[in-house]
Amino acid sequence: MEISKDGVYRLIYQEKKPIRLAEGMTLKSPLLTEHAQERALHCLQVYRHIADAYQVIKIIAVATAAVRNAHNGSSFLKKVRSLTHIPMTIVSGKQEAALGFIGVLHTIPMSDFILFDLGGASLEISLVQNHKRIHSVSIPIGALTLTEKFKTGGHVSPAIIKNIQNYIKERFTKIPWLAKAKLPVIGIGGTVRNLGKIYQRKTNYPLPKVHQYQISAKNLLPLITHISQCTLEERRKIPGLSPERNDIITAGALIIGELIKYTQTKYITISGCGLREGLFYHWYAPIYDPKGETYKNMLISSTRNFYNTFPHENDKHTRFVTALALSLFDQWQQTLQLPNYVRNILYTAALLHDTGKYINYYNHEKHSTYMISHARIYGWTHKEQIMCAVTCAFHHRFSAKVLKSIPEISILNEKDLIQVKTISCILALAEALDAGYDESISQIIGNTKKEILNLRVYLKGNHLHIYQYTTKQITETFRKIINRPLHIEWYPDSQKQELIQLMADLL
Repeated sequence: MEISKDGVYRLIYQEKKPIRLAEGMTLKSPLLTEHAQERALHCLQVYRHIADAYQVIKIIAVATAAVRNAHNGSSFLKKVRSLTHIPMTIVSGKQEAALGFIGVLHTIPMSDFILFDLGGASLEISLVQNHKRIHSVSIPIGALTLTEKFKTGGHVSPAIIKNIQNYIKERFTKIPWLAKAKLPVIGIGGTVRNLGKIYQRKTNYPLPKVHQYQISAKNLLPLITHISQCTLEERRKIPGLSPERNDIITAGALIIGELIKYTQTKYITISGCGLREGLFYHWYAPIYDPKGETYKNMLISSTRNFYNTFPHENDKHTRFVTALALSLFDQWQQTLQLPNYVRNILYTAALLHDTGKYINYYNHEKHSTYMISHARIYGWTHKEQIMCAVTCAFHHRFSAKVLKSIPEISILNEKDLIQVKTISCILALAEALDAGYDESISQIIGNTKKEILNLRVYLKGNHLHIYQYTTKQITETFRKIINRPLHIEWYPDSQKQELIQLMADLL
């Protein structure tokens, strides 16, 4: 992660390798095998080399259940430090649950939920209420350890599946708050991410992203049943299933299936962020975000962070256009029948609508669309992210051809598209009102009379001809796209307080 002096951060490299460090460990012989240690040490030496190549100045590394439960875990850590100089430490089950929670807290806008983190050797479950972790427990069952215990790498008989389900359920019954919570469930870990990818491939989901992807219990449970009935060869042919998880997916999926049934949740939300992100935010927040804005105002904070990763020659213009767009939204929201959540979509679209210029000025709205569709911005649903991206695609003009070129558009329904077209018009008008890049507009007052959108614009200076020219086409766009005539009246500034500039300064 690269972090600027003012706290702007961006991911510049990521690497992940399933090591299966707990492979071969048993209750009778809780030892890390030599072969597993060799795999881990070789991988860590590679990571150390990459870190040195990027001139990393701080490394935070932790070992979880496999090392924690192994009698030779401490000696393994000594080897790690000696060979790689990586300052790795062991975290307890509760610490592991806490770090996973921190990762979710900063990237998914939910306040009350059950959180599980399923790894190879353990399962952490937490009860979260009002953004606080009330209870947590670590259970020594994981996708790898359960696979080895019940030999589920190949075909699994119905009798063994039943034994596994009973084994898992018995452990859940020892958690007194789990069945009583009646809250949504969020899942972390490779197994739940893989289940999400499998279901996305099955349903031709157009967005290659699992973070905050939701699957209903009625769709996920049959998928888990199907996977558990497959042979190893059949699992290898399942689209979306990682080859590295072919042999351990059955045990992991059965754990998740039993958790769904035991909690009676209606759906699972997948988190692509967990312990690693939790480690980062645990370090980052006290230094750069002591007030907790990263999770309290997640979408706004995340959008600003993404925006600030780019150099901005026209930052004042962008913020001024954003202020104009939000002012127009607030004054016309009721008339245009726009729900409250759309305001944040407009805010993000206004702030990011020109980011595509960093790829190429020509067709930059298309580039902005792609960048926003795939940006690491947290705090919104997949649908809202695509609504924002499409808003940017249309802020110059609506085009059916462009519409067809955006594969993710299938996530949106007709109502969503109407809202997108409406706020695209608002964004286009806001941009036209600062076409001179001079913040000449001091105040705008909007109202509606007999279906006509009226706008009174107070203008500083003598550039009226510029803004009459730039807004002329927009009035036609309003009529065509949202079936509303737009009438603009121009007034000299005449001592009007510069409310728009004030808003822009606050953004």
